[in-house]
Amino acid sequence: AEQRRHAAESIRIELARRVAGTARIERYRMPNVDPLLDFLMPPMRGQNVVWQLPATIETDRNIILGAHYDSEPGSPGADDNASGVYALIDIAERLAALPRRTANITIVWFDQEEEDMVGSTHFAKTWRASGKPLHSMHNVDMIGYDGDGDAVVELDIPNEQLAAPYMAAARELGIPINRVTYDSTDHVAFRQLGYDAMAMSEEFAGGDFNPNHHAPGDTVIDRAYMARATELMARALETLVTQ
Repeated sequence: AEQRRHAAESIRIELARRVAGTARIERYRMPNVDPLLDFLMPPMRGQNVVWQLPATIETDRNIILGAHYDSEPGSPGADDNASGVYALIDIAERLAALPRRTANITIVWFDQEEEDMVGSTHFAKTWRASGKPLHSMHNVDMIGYDGDGDAVVELDIPNEQLAAPYMAAARELGIPINRVTYDSTDHVAFRQLGYDAMAMSEEFAGGDFNPNHHAPGDTVIDRAYMARATELMARALETLVTQ
């Protein structure tokens, strides 16, 4: 828990250094997945890091970006998911520089994804309770490994309207796309509540799986691959945020 608190504060400090606006740390408390466990164990506690960027026009159009910052115990988590954490910091900088934005942007670095998506579940439920509309949620988890060097990026996107800006950016960048469905990362918490939510990851198909996933050896990131994947999401979001 102390390591996660330190990580959250580090993200907040890095954002303050690079991007205008103030990131806040939102602490939460969630009951255990099984209510019976509440009699035996304390509730789940954690903290999400939240940064908001308003539209440049009056609008109730909202877009959420997310990446988890926690890692499995014993794993440094370079690919899973420091790669996603830093991608969103870069994208925050890009979106903040846009002279015109037609959507309010909320970027969340989620805690406890590795513990059944606790942080994103709490945030999604809180958003739903607020009654605010949500255009879409965009998640990035693991974009730091390309073992076979084919540059493939995987996208889990629920409909063609949301897919369009990603596929257009992929064509511009020459990035091969593998369309998949994931059920084990933070966009699922939003999708389960009926929101349009997508996820971007490195390729897992065809055996191209990071051998150091959830292991002590998760210390290396393929920077060129990560930069291309980040650029893909940044261009897609720039399209969505300015249309």
